Amino acid sequence: LMVNDDNAILYINEKELIEETKAYLANNDVEVKAYNEIYEDAKKLNNHRVLVDRNRLNYNLLVNLLTNNDVFSAKNPSELMKAMKNEVEIENIKKAHIKDGVALTKFLCWLDQNVGKLTLNEYEVSEKLASYREAQDDYLEPSFDTISAYGPNAAMMHYKATLENNAELKPEGMYLVDSGGQYLDGTTDVTRTVSLGKVSDEMIHDFTLALKGMINLSRCKFLKGCTGINLDILARNALWNEEVDYKCGTGHGVGYLLGVHEGPQGIRWAKSATRSENTVLEPGMVVSDEPGVYIENKYGIRIENLLVIREGNTNEYGTFMEFETLTYAPIDTRLVDAQLLGEQECKWLNNYHENVYNKLSPYLDEEEKVWLKERTQAI
Repeated sequence: LMVNDDNAILYINEKELIEETKAYLANNDVEVKAYNEIYEDAKKLNNHRVLVDRNRLNYNLLVNLLTNNDVFSAKNPSELMKAMKNEVEIENIKKAHIKDGVALTKFLCWLDQNVGKLTLNEYEVSEKLASYREAQDDYLEPSFDTISAYGPNAAMMHYKATLENNAELKPEGMYLVDSGGQYLDGTTDVTRTVSLGKVSDEMIHDFTLALKGMINLSRCKFLKGCTGINLDILARNALWNEEVDYKCGTGHGVGYLLGVHEGPQGIRWAKSATRSENTVLEPGMVVSDEPGVYIENKYGIRIENLLVIREGNTNEYGTFMEFETLTYAPIDTRLVDAQLLGEQECKWLNNYHENVYNKLSPYLDEEEKVWLKERTQAI
């Protein structure tokens, strides 16, 4: 897209646009040109001051712009506009998460009741989860390829089961599912790791450490101006104290019926070349909170909720910010060692589960309600 004082030009394959979109663009003074025409148009620019994002721009186009113009690099202004959701968007996103939580809860109940009774594999159960999402109002499509991983496969962060390559689920160990949906109301992304039967003390220990990190980030307050780098330690502290780490970021931005990985915000302990963890966390931004433990050839653990940033109180120290949880789905307390949780962490988990039951139970059948009531019992 090339924007100037008088107009805007969208470079795209016109066949991708339906008539309604073409009319909308025309009514808003957006000209449509063939995708590759931008290279010649860039050469024709003369004596302009041009803003580009060098992290997003290919080299050929940059060279064309540099020929006769004053070019400087900065973030695309629209990124921040998209990232900071307004109140209407936030309320709609909450509705999407209720639907998504219902679908995931129905799936986890079904899985609990059938593992060990039916022959199930990673691919088949991911298709079952998809069917529960498809039954929800205003559901469009997955927000990304589902990660459905049993046992050692869960140690691979971006594992993908296929019809031809998958593992059979057994009534023992842990199963991890990372999935999400695109709804007209918004975009979801949630991960739950659940027990399928007998689990080791090591698994319970590591799950609880990851849960501590997820809770501590969720319930924190922070001064306005903080970035993801400032907050990341809250999610890793319990793990780092035992010299354990996860080799990925703690959180990413999420779009509104757009990219499930959307910038510019992120949560990570160090700045990387291609990400923007030094972006100030602003009200209305949605971020994921997903610490984990990955033990090669043994198991993987990840617990993920989405959070929206809210502006809190202002006092003599400044303006404080806080998170509001958007995701509602049970966290498997069979994998929790309550003795490793502090009083406030236990309180947060119990309050969270009370809210999960209250928000989701009206949309469940009686059998599912009984299951969810058991899974959300206070610890």
